[in-house]
Amino acid sequence: MHETQADATGIQSDSAGAYLMTFLLTCFRCLKRHTRSAMMVCVLIGCSLGCSAQTGLQTLLAKALSQHPTVVQARNQAKASGLERTSAQWSRFPTLSSELRSETGPAQNITRLEQPLWTGGKVSGQIQAAQANERAALAQVEEAELNVLTQVSTAFFEVLRHEARLDGAMQNVAEHERLLALIARRVQAEISPPADETLARARLQQAVSERIQITRQRNAARVTLQQWAGEAVGPIVAPKAIVFTRPASEAHMLERALETSAALRRLQAQIEAAEAQIAVSQAQAMPNLVAGYQRTWGSLYYGQLPEKTYLSLQYTPGAGLSALSNKQVAVARLEAVRSEVGAIQLNIEAQLKSTLTELDAMADQLEPAHMLLQGAAEVVESYLRQYQIGRKNWLDVLNAQREKTNALYNLADMQYGLQQAQVRLMLQTGELRSDALTAIHD
Repeated sequence: MHETQADATGIQSDSAGAYLMTFLLTCFRCLKRHTRSAMMVCVLIGCSLGCSAQTGLQTLLAKALSQHPTVVQARNQAKASGLERTSAQWSRFPTLSSELRSETGPAQNITRLEQPLWTGGKVSGQIQAAQANERAALAQVEEAELNVLTQVSTAFFEVLRHEARLDGAMQNVAEHERLLALIARRVQAEISPPADETLARARLQQAVSERIQITRQRNAARVTLQQWAGEAVGPIVAPKAIVFTRPASEAHMLERALETSAALRRLQAQIEAAEAQIAVSQAQAMPNLVAGYQRTWGSLYYGQLPEKTYLSLQYTPGAGLSALSNKQVAVARLEAVRSEVGAIQLNIEAQLKSTLTELDAMADQLEPAHMLLQGAAEVVESYLRQYQIGRKNWLDVLNAQREKTNALYNLADMQYGLQQAQVRLMLQTGELRSDALTAIHD
């Protein structure tokens, strides 16, 4: 009897052990299967993060320079000006002409080859004008590139500034929601008056409205950035470093700005082109001396030679007084360009001084802005504690929270406004160009 009970107990023990082993194996398989799933999820998340990598300022500037329509159009115009200069240089070579003549006898084909020997400066003036126009077109390319770099960098920092303000607005909404929950409990417990809860709800709605407004401004700034960058822009990240070295003096900065100004180079090239055009207009009133070779094909008249060489003095002043009118037009254009040079110089000086003033003001306010935000955050916590013991009222707490949010907005404005002013000054002084973007480290 005891042996039978012992056998039954052993059988039950073996069955329980088998069930336990089966259960453990099942759990292990499930754990293994879920582990693989978790690993696959991690891989997918990693791929997603890799695909949505953040874009830096240097990358956006390079893309905009390569594909923005204004830059492409300016480069094509410069290419066309180069071809016009090549065409003008061919004026030094002989000119081949052919005509079919029929007077009283059989038709004759007359071929001439004429080489200009002296044109009164017309050919050289046309070549100089074409070369000056090419230099002006190249300067316009630099102007277009500078404009794109300025607009992209401005829009880039505007997006960063509004995103930082949007983070502050979201924090403000969350904090007001926390404060509303706190005062609602106190009102429910009849510790605080219902007016405090009403005030908290009004401030929360104000914070939500402010968040919506900043979101709209951020979206508008992002659209502007996409328009200048030439393609859809994903998440962006602020530069890790901007290699900015401020020149020793304002006079030195102004000198560098004037030296590297593409607008002044364009105007100087236009002045040279206008002067060359005046020389061309004057040469139109002068005769041209050419050396020629003529070959006659077909039946010859009595005494006519089949070929001959000659010197010819040709005079074609143009229709009416068109040569004089062309000279007057060129002189008027020259005076207009010369007067524009002074205006451009004044504009460059004014922009440089404005940028310097903005840069100094933001650099001086950046550290106080950090301290203001830190102090405002401490004031909020202090007022909240004092409110709970009756030393501050509820309006003081809400006003302190508003001051904290304003301090955060101010810090965002100072931080990204300073970087924007640095980049703008580098563009104005030529430290940051289309072929030198390494000063910005993404």
